[in-house]
Amino acid sequence: MPDEQLIAEIGAAMQAYQRAVDLVDQRAAERLRLNRTDMRCLELVFTDAPLSPGELATAAGLTTGGVTTAIDRLERAGYVTRERDATDRRRVTVHATTEATRLIGELYGPVVTEGGAYLAGLDDAALRQILDFLRFATDQHTTHAARLAP
Repeated sequence: MPDEQLIAEIGAAMQAYQRAVDLVDQRAAERLRLNRTDMRCLELVFTDAPLSPGELATAAGLTTGGVTTAIDRLERAGYVTRERDATDRRRVTVHATTEATRLIGELYGPVVTEGGAYLAGLDDAALRQILDFLRFATDQHTTHAARLAP
């Protein structure tokens, strides 16, 4: 039987972690002179595959008009560009600029470096448990975000 006190402490630690992430994201948005919606869109541009404006709208939970406005602001700030797909000229994707990549590296690089150093000190079994929990928590929150959507 799991220790109920330990489970409660994990819950409290997760809440504190979420607040800390939110604070870092807010500070980063302030440094980049972005509102939180634009910051979220910029974050999503850094995914593995380039996103079309429609895909970005879906990922950010915005309307197509809302995401167009956000992309326009990010483009004016010098953080993203719109590029035509080389194989399908009708498709446009949104890409981070070199300047955005540099600035995001400055803002979040220390977090990544410190986190990587901490994780490097753990064994594979612990890493698998952390990964399993993070995947569960992500799926859980995604499900509940959909439930709470208008």
